[in-house]
Amino acid sequence: MRKQLTNANHGYEPQGKLWNIIPSAVRDCSTYIFQCTSFLKFESHNHTLIIFLIVFLTIFYADISCARTVTDEIGRRVNITPAPQRIVSLAPGITETLYALSLDDQIAGVTTFCDWPAAARTKPRIGGFTNPSIEKIVSLKPDLIIATADGNRKDTVLQLERLGLPVYVTNPSDTHGILRSILHIGEITNREKDAGILVEKLQKRLKNITVQIRRKSKPRVFFQIGLEPVVTAGKGTLINEVIERAGGVNIAGHDIARYPRYSAEGIMGASPEIILFAPMVNDKEFTMVKSFWQKFEGIPAVKNNKIYPIKTDLISRASPRIVDAIEKMASIFHPEIKIKYH
Repeated sequence: MRKQLTNANHGYEPQGKLWNIIPSAVRDCSTYIFQCTSFLKFESHNHTLIIFLIVFLTIFYADISCARTVTDEIGRRVNITPAPQRIVSLAPGITETLYALSLDDQIAGVTTFCDWPAAARTKPRIGGFTNPSIEKIVSLKPDLIIATADGNRKDTVLQLERLGLPVYVTNPSDTHGILRSILHIGEITNREKDAGILVEKLQKRLKNITVQIRRKSKPRVFFQIGLEPVVTAGKGTLINEVIERAGGVNIAGHDIARYPRYSAEGIMGASPEIILFAPMVNDKEFTMVKSFWQKFEGIPAVKNNKIYPIKTDLISRASPRIVDAIEKMASIFHPEIKIKYH
């Protein structure tokens, strides 16, 4: 043992193979202890204490020594442990992504809107999407919180940040951004390989659609959100991009407003060939929607009975299931194409 210890700067500095495998930050901390206690003039019978201190530091400071600083999707620098074990999700799309990366056991909390997959409903709730309970989040002792810029309030992120909690903010605005966020979430949760495999599969499914619709005519599509007033999805929305990727033309795709209101005259003037609508909770049989459109028999979509429901959570969440939404729409717009379901 004495051969593995040398006297340097009037203190003890361990050397040898065992010392070299200990994380650098722990080695630095241990060396500091040796130097600070050199006045005790440790003899051979004290070396056991030294080794104990090294083991203690290695176990209890492993996370600190391996923690890394990453830049999230809005440019913030965040310190994250190498393999988070208690993750809190502040958005349904993030929760779905975590489950897709097999992080079920690491999810410590989710929002009240996180309902897919079914297992998410059994996780502790931290409140709403825009108004989560800071107290509840803190009580869950998270080592990683993942938020989204499109939905979570800046104040929420700042509050959690001031409490010393690591908050990584995602900011996907389109399908490409969603795939990128999946990779980023994989990186910060020690699931890089799983994320890479998942994204590769999703890209293949997207390519399958793109290749088949390339030379096909694109139907005019109107996506209905609500009845009174009738609102639709305009330029810059995820819904608009999904419609385009599925081989359709959103009649509100050039509208400056992200979610513009449309009058009956405006819809009739645009003459949509297909109408998609987000089902309402109190209209499970779509009675209200069907009754509304029957008044406009001159619209091609109504005349040809091409009015279809699309689940809101499928098309509005930034998660791997956005590809499911694209495939579903593509099969509505172009029934003849072949969907290679995963």
